[in-house]
Amino acid sequence: MPRRIAAMTMMAVAPGTVAWSALAAGATAWLAVLALSPRALLGPRRLVRWTLTSWLSRFGCLAAWWVIGWHVFCQRP
Repeated sequence: MPRRIAAMTMMAVAPGTVAWSALAAGATAWLAVLALSPRALLGPRRLVRWTLTSWLSRFGCLAAWWVIGWHVFCQRP
């Protein structure tokens, strides 16, 4: 009589899932800090103004956009 071997299930996390989870965690943390601070530490206006005036932030936004776009559109099924 053959022995039954329990099938081991391996859960893999896709890189896209990690990227979206990191973005969601960052947005949640940012909103929590804004909600708990007595005055606005970094509101949307200051963030947009800083993004539009700094070359480093522009490059960072483009790099993040590229990474997110790759995870969304360039993954093979």
